[in-house]
Amino acid sequence: MLRAVMMAAVLWTGPALADDDFDRPALLALADPALQPALEAADQHVLVVRHARKISPDCNGMSCPLSAQGEAMVVRLTELIGAPSVDRAYASAACRTRLTAAAGGREVVAHQAVDGYAVDCTEGEMIERPRSDAFRETRQEPVRWTLTGEHSNTSCLWMVEFAGPEAAGEAGCNAEGRLAETAYGDVFWLYRTGEDWHLTVLPGAFEVDAD
Repeated sequence: MLRAVMMAAVLWTGPALADDDFDRPALLALADPALQPALEAADQHVLVVRHARKISPDCNGMSCPLSAQGEAMVVRLTELIGAPSVDRAYASAACRTRLTAAAGGREVVAHQAVDGYAVDCTEGEMIERPRSDAFRETRQEPVRWTLTGEHSNTSCLWMVEFAGPEAAGEAGCNAEGRLAETAYGDVFWLYRTGEDWHLTVLPGAFEVDAD
């Protein structure tokens, strides 16, 4: 079931975008207007998202599923990303992060939740791939759009890796390198212009109210 969800992709079959059209307009509309020109000019984008809300706050196992609210958040994120699918999707090996990253419409490539911890969310499967592979590919094999689903601490690892610790702190990562326990639904948007990476946050972009 998990693999079927992660394989589901929305393929763009409409007309090509005009030269002056940004390819993720719903996301761009949520950004600070002062930053929108820089976002439009960037040639590489990495959307880092903490997993959508899980079935209960104390459910922390690798197989912990999303709640109904979390599933609605994934739908919202899918709508924000729109078509076409992202070029690359990564996630921690936990089910909740992989299901969230499936919003990009691309098969999700999983890496270890913590370096050296090879447990997968699918019973009997192991994940050997470290997160550093995703970092390396992002730098050395760039694509335009990447989506990565992570946890409160590993979301910060992406921000530190590309934008630096100061930018990560400004985005909400605390001294322990974690997002606040209440922080859900934010999109941490890394974007590259030239050789430089920058970071902006779309607060609560895909949060939805609980039923």
